[in-house]
Amino acid sequence: MFGIGLLILSPLFVNAALIDYDRVTTYTDDSPIPAAKVPTIQYQGYSGPSVTGPWTPAGLVTDNLAISAPDPAPGATLWYTVDASLDGMTSAKAPAVSKSLPFLRPAGPGLRGVR
Repeated sequence: MFGIGLLILSPLFVNAALIDYDRVTTYTDDSPIPAAKVPTIQYQGYSGPSVTGPWTPAGLVTDNLAISAPDPAPGATLWYTVDASLDGMTSAKAPAVSKSLPFLRPAGPGLRGVR
């Protein structure tokens, strides 16, 4: 088994979040994953309504350090995590991080003058 590092979120484009994560390099016993196997690790991103999920798959990337995931709705928060799979084994999910979007307020009415 192996673990995953910290997640950092940054905007990718409208209606998407970008999950950045640290590549897995060791098994949970701290022994190194052989260099030839590192490119075969698959990373799965997830999004959910709370720090504990429930989790919905949000993207799969094999040899990249970013996964595109949906943005939360205006006024809401989504939580994101990622796990890694190698040789039929899947890691624990990384500590979840969140992204919130503010409510969109309507523009104020315009005035045309005073009578």
